[in-house]
Amino acid sequence: MAVHVDFSLSWLASSRLPPAHAGTLLRLVDAVAKSGSLKQAAQALGVSYRYAWGLLGEGAGAFGAPLVELERGRGARPTALGEKLLWADRLIRSALDPHFVQLRHEVEAGLAKALPRSLPRLVIHASHDLALAELPALCGEHLDVELVFRGADECLAALANGKCDVAGFHVADALPRAAAAAAALGHWLDPRKHCLIHFIAREQGLIAAPDSHIRSVHDLTRPGVRFINRQSGGGAARKSGDDSVAAAVAGGHAHAGFGLRADATRFRLDFVPLAVERYFLAIPRSSARGGAVQALVNVLKGREFARRVARLPGYDATKAGVRAELQAALNWVSRRNARRSTA
Repeated sequence: MAVHVDFSLSWLASSRLPPAHAGTLLRLVDAVAKSGSLKQAAQALGVSYRYAWGLLGEGAGAFGAPLVELERGRGARPTALGEKLLWADRLIRSALDPHFVQLRHEVEAGLAKALPRSLPRLVIHASHDLALAELPALCGEHLDVELVFRGADECLAALANGKCDVAGFHVADALPRAAAAAAALGHWLDPRKHCLIHFIAREQGLIAAPDSHIRSVHDLTRPGVRFINRQSGGGAARKSGDDSVAAAVAGGHAHAGFGLRADATRFRLDFVPLAVERYFLAIPRSSARGGAVQALVNVLKGREFARRVARLPGYDATKAGVRAELQAALNWVSRRNARRSTA
């Protein structure tokens, strides 16, 4: 038996717009922005055109201005106010979602300890990833997962010291982060005692404002370009690093920063691919054939996990669930270095 906690965030309301209507209104404006059609937006939300039209009128009355502009023969699009509300919604969610994810896992883990255990259990310490946050729900019927977000080095240390069953970390195909990951692997893990499971690959690069005309790292040296660094460290500092960069760029606080394609897409920003990060799960060899790890591998190889990862721009789950040696991560670094030396 497993208990799953689900938080819903509702922040927009006024005296003339109930919170429940406001949440639907935001989703409707976002659907209009994506489809360019009020009819298609209504269909995407599963509501009638008449209801969608009435909801837009309710929103215009509440805020004193329309949120969507309708033009005969040209479809529909959000107004400046509508775009600003969508921006605020993305900003709020980018700040709060990682904390909700961590809180959900902590509450579920605490409740799980008081429930009769009928499922195998895995404690996973991992650096934050959008796809990783899907695992507890996907494993719910087969595996009791306790997910704790930490910095990659902390996760590997926890595995080496027996404080978790699985450690999640990523290796980039570009220095210096690739070298740092390799150093952590060599420090904490023993190829005789540990092995890897492929999780996902994800695109890393420059997140840039659409009007910045930034197309490469050389453009960052232009006078007046403001660059924001991704947060470093572990725990809460690292959990929202990439989407905090995207939120800062979307909010006009910087022209560019390093982050994931998925976060750039979420905030409708430009993206310049620079590297591919491969995310691995490290496990003890002694547990590789155990029921808990096999249940996890089955989930990673399943259709539902592939479907969810496919919704994340720049993500690839082709090798998810495939076992590998520690050298697979280290070879990733050495191959890239060899290419640079011969270039």
